[in-house]
Amino acid sequence: MFEKLDDPDPKGEEWRYVDVRGFDFSRFQAPIPTIDAPQIPAELSAQGVVFSDFATAAREHPDLLREHFFTEVPVDEHRFTALHGAFHSHGVLIYVPPRVEVEVPFETMRHVAGGGSVFPHTTIVVDEQASLTFIDRFSSGESAEAALCASVVEVEARRGAIVNYISLQEWGRSVHHFQTQRFTGHRDATVRSLAVNLGSTFARTQVESVLKGEGSFSEMLGLYFADTDQHFAQRTLQSHNAAHATSDLLYKGALKERSRSEYSGLIKVLKGAQGTDAYQANRNLILSEEALARSIPQLEIEANEVRCTHGATVSPVEEEHLFYLMSRGIDRVTAQKLVVFGFFRDVLDRIRLEQVRDELSAAISAKVEGTERLEVGV
Repeated sequence: MFEKLDDPDPKGEEWRYVDVRGFDFSRFQAPIPTIDAPQIPAELSAQGVVFSDFATAAREHPDLLREHFFTEVPVDEHRFTALHGAFHSHGVLIYVPPRVEVEVPFETMRHVAGGGSVFPHTTIVVDEQASLTFIDRFSSGESAEAALCASVVEVEARRGAIVNYISLQEWGRSVHHFQTQRFTGHRDATVRSLAVNLGSTFARTQVESVLKGEGSFSEMLGLYFADTDQHFAQRTLQSHNAAHATSDLLYKGALKERSRSEYSGLIKVLKGAQGTDAYQANRNLILSEEALARSIPQLEIEANEVRCTHGATVSPVEEEHLFYLMSRGIDRVTAQKLVVFGFFRDVLDRIRLEQVRDELSAAISAKVEGTERLEVGV
């Protein structure tokens, strides 16, 4: 499958300005599958909650794994999903039965060594009237050898379910990160996602919310902060396939030194999806003359009774604002930090887990100060 697919076209909308045609896959070692069965409280296990690595799931829950593995994301979507399909490793299966509320967040930590590769697959199914919060962490040390991560996330929220998914990408600078996330919301379901990109030399994150049920709701938050020569690319999709569904997207990024970013987002309203309410905003803060941010918001509407709004901004830090703060006795770095935190505040305020808010605040401070990279979650 991988060999049959062409490289993504950098002139197409989904991969615009992201040219991976010269990407050398041969320099990365094949992944070593690991078996690390997650542990959950006995009371949740007794209620039928499953939190398992794929090796264990293949033995103990084969029907559940077979029914939901690679169903939301086609393996042939692009070359990186095909590569993932061939080598997927470090897989996690989560199932929450009807009307079960998982109050404590589930977490995984993904690792990769220099010169290596990892292909994590996350499959989450939250049944009717159930709820779950899941934190996907990506972290590694620094290495002179390049490493690769190609990740796929599939989330299904059934009728009335609530799912919160958080991706924290804080790889070392030698890692190339590709991730495809797809969330499916059925009738009256709520799906909230947070995509954070702070580490890696290059990251391309594709986050899609597909609202198939009437009354479903999607909140899509993104936070990225690039420095040195980091390159972050984001592609989002808000697909309204049913009537009276709501989606709300806010992606914010700061860039300094020679870093660059691209954001491409599409609100797509299918025929019959009357009463759609969709909002999309991408904001970028430029902290140096050499940094570059591009933003391409898009609408594709096939219904006539909808409310869809979108917008994008790319703005430098105003020297007048810094001067005002510095005239009150604040040093320049602290003044920049105040401006950056003010910029990110509305994203941070919408993060429901205090622990994650605090970790991101510390990481943002380290980025502004230019200090040694701070590991999120460490």
